[in-house]
Amino acid sequence: MQMRDDLGIITKLENGKAYLEFVLPEKIGRLLSALQIEIWEEAEGERLVFHGEYAPEESDCMTALLLRPHLWDGLRDPYVYLVKAQGRFRSVEYGEKMGGMEKEEKLDSAEDITGEVEMYWRQELTIYDVRVVEKKGILLNEKEFLPHEVVYRLPPQISDAGMRVEQVRRDLERLVRMGVNVIRLEGTGTGAEGVNCSEVRTFYSLCRKRGFLTGDLWIRPENLPVYRGLSGETAEDGLLSANGRTLTERYYYYQAKWSSEPVLYPALSTLHRQKNGLVSLTIYSNQKKVVLYVEGVLFLFQSAASGDPEFIFEDIPVAKLPLHLAAEAGNLSISLTVTKL
Repeated sequence: MQMRDDLGIITKLENGKAYLEFVLPEKIGRLLSALQIEIWEEAEGERLVFHGEYAPEESDCMTALLLRPHLWDGLRDPYVYLVKAQGRFRSVEYGEKMGGMEKEEKLDSAEDITGEVEMYWRQELTIYDVRVVEKKGILLNEKEFLPHEVVYRLPPQISDAGMRVEQVRRDLERLVRMGVNVIRLEGTGTGAEGVNCSEVRTFYSLCRKRGFLTGDLWIRPENLPVYRGLSGETAEDGLLSANGRTLTERYYYYQAKWSSEPVLYPALSTLHRQKNGLVSLTIYSNQKKVVLYVEGVLFLFQSAASGDPEFIFEDIPVAKLPLHLAAEAGNLSISLTVTKL
């Protein structure tokens, strides 16, 4: 018996119906008995919504139809079906031992069972429609979709696969809070080294369940933020520091730009003394107004520019150090003590 998760499923939506086509993996051998395929509403207590049996001679045209399917809708509703399939196959290795497929076809499958194997599939299915429409932009299930895309690299192996999956889950939760809705997995194209297909499928499964679109889907900006850099690499747009634990200022910049979660974050790397001796500081926020206090006294407030998360405060007076600053935005507040400039 073999357990697999590589059954190909091609989906087409039309007039409230989902047309499905199932494709067997290459080099799997010859189907000997009817292939049974089921689709379950896993999220609703595994209610069976489709059952099909496909004879060996029909294995090239295995199709199904779902009426009024429950659509996967990104972070709003990451709905996932469960697909189960099973069938009996004559292995490729068995055919080769017997002199190739020409000789294999002459064998009686009922009499020669040593080269047969029962295969089972258990995998997820998401049904949705995403496309680019001229003058309308990107539509997900006929609704406007604004992609907030990042590049993701799989974390290094810690000690076992389970811990690695947990690390990915933690990363995805951080990206949800940041406002990300599309993830491009780097290093998984043709000829990629160090990443196997099973790991990629597991990663995509975690993404689908959490509501992320995946893959290199559209023309993208030249520089996408990178969640995790390579060892020894300094990524100017990186979202996670080299130690793999600390979120960088760029994370909070994009969080303020994309997320609906309230953000107020002073970018300490921007704190510097100007040529005139006064001080400048940039604060990231997605609130309508940010107020800055100097030594407990109101210094200045700024209103947000459309789509810009940066509030740049210049000419901040500094009589002596330490300098005490505080910022407020909405219900958020933060205080700073500056001892060195």
